[in-house]
Amino acid sequence: MIIKRIAIGNGKESYIEAELSDGFNVIFSDDNNKGKTIVIQSMLYALGNKPVFPSTFGYKNYYHIVEFEINGKNYLIARKKDTFILKEESRLNIFDNESELKNYWSKNIHPLPKIIKGGVEKVVDFELFNQLFFVAQDKKDSSNIANKGYYKKDDFISMIFSLGGIESEGLSEDELFEVKRNIKDLLEEKSLLEKEHKILKSKKAAVNYLSQNSDRLALEDKIKEIEKVNVLIGDQNITRNMRVNKKSQYIQLKKELTSLNRTMSIGEIQCLDCGSKNIGLLTALQNPYTFDISTKEMRDQILSSIDEKVKTYEEEIDKCTGEINVLQEKLKELISADEISLESVVRYKKEIIDTADIEEKLTQINEELKKNRLFLSTDVRVSNDLKKVQRDLINDILFVMNKAYKLIDPSGNLVFENLFTKVTENYSGSEFTEFMLVKMYAYAKVLNHSFPIIIDSFRAEELSTIKEDIVMQLFAELPNQKIFTTTIKEEEGEKYSSDSLLNSINYSQHTPNKILSKEYTEEFKKLANDLLIAID
Repeated sequence: MIIKRIAIGNGKESYIEAELSDGFNVIFSDDNNKGKTIVIQSMLYALGNKPVFPSTFGYKNYYHIVEFEINGKNYLIARKKDTFILKEESRLNIFDNESELKNYWSKNIHPLPKIIKGGVEKVVDFELFNQLFFVAQDKKDSSNIANKGYYKKDDFISMIFSLGGIESEGLSEDELFEVKRNIKDLLEEKSLLEKEHKILKSKKAAVNYLSQNSDRLALEDKIKEIEKVNVLIGDQNITRNMRVNKKSQYIQLKKELTSLNRTMSIGEIQCLDCGSKNIGLLTALQNPYTFDISTKEMRDQILSSIDEKVKTYEEEIDKCTGEINVLQEKLKELISADEISLESVVRYKKEIIDTADIEEKLTQINEELKKNRLFLSTDVRVSNDLKKVQRDLINDILFVMNKAYKLIDPSGNLVFENLFTKVTENYSGSEFTEFMLVKMYAYAKVLNHSFPIIIDSFRAEELSTIKEDIVMQLFAELPNQKIFTTTIKEEEGEKYSSDSLLNSINYSQHTPNKILSKEYTEEFKKLANDLLIAID
């Protein structure tokens, strides 16, 4: 992936960064607050990342546009608030949220890794994926991922395995030993109780029917299961209705746009206020865009995007319907009851009454066995060979990290044994800078990903000149595009301009806290117009 242009703006002020090369780029300035972080965050924001702009920058008031290339194919993407417009060649796509963009991206642009989250396989969000190659200036923590919340560091490691083609969910050696020991103890206790009270080993329906405790627990479990299934059916119905509603809205929008394509032999459409023949489409979304649809060619691009969205919603509606049908069958099974004869009831009544306390204990044991076996069954899906491959992958990354660290800081005493430090051993200062640099280097080197390596304020916390030179040489070896930013000292002058390895971009002339201006507005409008976005 190659970033070609980054643009931020509206109809009044804007900025365009168009000097990026395919190789090693360093954006620098002689002071802070010259716009470096705004440009970097705008790029990531347009590509689906969570916003981490400076607090004084009202990013919601602007369009954020990025032109990029993947596998020789050019793309143009714009974001305003939570709505995205993506253009690939002559095709235009509109996404109402980051989730829609993510799924389309993974399916049609470049596969995104998948992890197990909450027991369900899901495509990772951009906020986690981007941490493979992006380090922000703020919120630095060596003991965890950035923006920790929904995602944890274990999810990041699972993503690493997915990228290496060795994804799985397994237990650690200590956890596995503990689970197996629990199962052994529980089985021994259960066996002793059943030997003392053989009636409890019976699987006949009458035994359960006569046992007050067993019947109560069974009924409670059944009610819980029925309620759980009902909630799932309700959720799926809500999701399906939302998809049906969205599909209907886009079909109606398509009808209205199609009607504009009909040849009008007795006149033409014209604005009664100003006489203009130009017409626009204002999307009825939470974050509206205005599209120029004055010509048939422009309308055709919008219609193509609508067709794609209708098709996607149809697929999601069919998926919801299928899941609802499965849940409905499960509900029927739960509601159905076993028939028990009077003879069976009389036969087992006395024995069951005499074992009420023991039965309650066995019920607890069975619940514990169920939980432990579930953990064990998860681990069984991960063979020892696969575990070894996973450990080897992490060890390969750590090996490259430690090797690169020794090159950068030969006298340093750090030894990286994990991808994250313990909470009590969080790196700070230049140690953190070196830690994140070697991680980004190792991820690219070992995983061989093709995404640009983006590090905002890469020499933060006073990375020495000697160390910096080694860092630049290491990253220059990687085939990935590199985009680094830094603030230089007054005596350093144009230090990056004389380096043949680098494409230096000087932001020193920018007005502090004011990177946007009228200078780029017309060019920005033309760029937005390529996406059919009409900006006043």
